Amino acid sequence: MVADMNENSIEIKTVQDAGNSDNNKQFPTWKCVTDYFSYITPTARPLSANVSVIESGKYLWVYDVGSHENIPEMLSEVSKQKSKKIKVILSHFHPDHIANLQYIKWESLYQGKNTYKYTHIGEIVESEINVDEPDIKLRIFPMPSSHAKGSLAFMVNDKYCLLGDALYPTHKGNKTVYNTGFLKEQIDILKNIAAPYVLISHREPFVQKKQAVITWLENVYSMREKNEPWIELKGL
Repeated sequence: MVADMNENSIEIKTVQDAGNSDNNKQFPTWKCVTDYFSYITPTARPLSANVSVIESGKYLWVYDVGSHENIPEMLSEVSKQKSKKIKVILSHFHPDHIANLQYIKWESLYQGKNTYKYTHIGEIVESEINVDEPDIKLRIFPMPSSHAKGSLAFMVNDKYCLLGDALYPTHKGNKTVYNTGFLKEQIDILKNIAAPYVLISHREPFVQKKQAVITWLENVYSMREKNEPWIELKGL
């Protein structure tokens, strides 16, 4: 079920550790968004991203594969139960999003050019791909990102847009920063897509209202200084 959120506010919380000891290991679980959209929860120990599964009439479309050792078996079980093969989209190249790829049986793989440098297999996506099946509409497209160059977004039925870590900043030395140009491009893209909800990895609630996220990014963009290519985050 979609999380309840205020129209013009955003709650961006880091996924917290579940135990009292630093030695406690977390275990991912399944959560449902709709009857065709479920996801495997992220963990902090080990660091593993959300793994989203979209069920179409023919396939299971999996956005990111995480790094937790339990995830390959979880995906294998649902693939067998549904008698459907897996198609994978990787949001970007960081290990917490792609490490399980070698342990998953998949039919197709989509990724950006930078991610391909790490996987050395599958299809490189450099322009928009549209998939229209009788029961579902999917769109894979490049998303500019300060956090990870060559990120991919994944839109489902013009309602949900999965973004991985694309909206996060990066680090330059001891500073946390956004690339000013990329941030402006992100804001423009989000304003122009049909989906009213966006999904950001490692955050709760996972499903966020798009307008609230745009407001958050515009607040960051308003901190820019003239002719400066980077926006430093200072207490935001």
